[in-house]
Amino acid sequence: MTGWPTVARKEVRGQLGSRTGKLGIGLVALVFVVGGYIVPTTSSDPTMTDYDGFLRGILLFLVPLFGLLLGYRAVVAERVAGQLTLSLSFPYSRADIVLGKAVGRGLVLLGTITVGVLAGAVLVDYPFGTVALDTLASYLGATALFGLAYLAIGIGLSTVTSSLRRATVLTFGVFFLSVVAWPQLDGIFLQALEFLNLASDELPNWAVFVHGADPSILYQRVLDTYVSPNKIQSGAYLGSTGPWYLQGGPAVGLLFGWIILPMVGGYLQFRRTDL
Repeated sequence: MTGWPTVARKEVRGQLGSRTGKLGIGLVALVFVVGGYIVPTTSSDPTMTDYDGFLRGILLFLVPLFGLLLGYRAVVAERVAGQLTLSLSFPYSRADIVLGKAVGRGLVLLGTITVGVLAGAVLVDYPFGTVALDTLASYLGATALFGLAYLAIGIGLSTVTSSLRRATVLTFGVFFLSVVAWPQLDGIFLQALEFLNLASDELPNWAVFVHGADPSILYQRVLDTYVSPNKIQSGAYLGSTGPWYLQGGPAVGLLFGWIILPMVGGYLQFRRTDL
């Protein structure tokens, strides 16, 4: 498995060289910059907490969409076009293909988020704001993990499908379920558990953990712990009064899990697939 750096460089050049890729990258970076421009107009002493509060609702939709769209065509598009078989005729293994595409597109996503966040932070800090470096690092790291999780899901879907149409349907299905629907289902879960006499008035801690294992909820938990602690809710869901597994640290670990598991699962299926 030595050919993946070549594949990664090809992916970076492809994304930066295509009109669609540049448009998506520019749009995402611009959102961070515009947020940094607007926040100082709403506060006399803006901080990263204000920046997070202004952008969070937008990023909860934009970052997953960017990650999924960046990843869902990674393998299946070349497979449908017959280019994948040609690539495998060179000294590249299937692991090289998957890892190279993940690294290349991951670098594009990380570069986009990093440039956008740093530019936004500069605008928040100058001339009257306050940006603590540890808070900035936490915000940047959490947002990067959030985006990489959905990129990994997109690439995972791309490796297990043989049809571009099916990959597209699955991608937008995942987006709707994970980003739009799942965070709103806590009330339904509570009603179901109350019907089964497993809860009363509020979700038990284990149920909060299960419901909160979605990447978008994990992202909010990390931000509420390390960037905007004044917004933390007391009780079982968030905050120091809750159990350890509902804190920001375990949420970071679960985000890493969302990055690793879809990639590994997709590769294992891809390795067994007859192209």
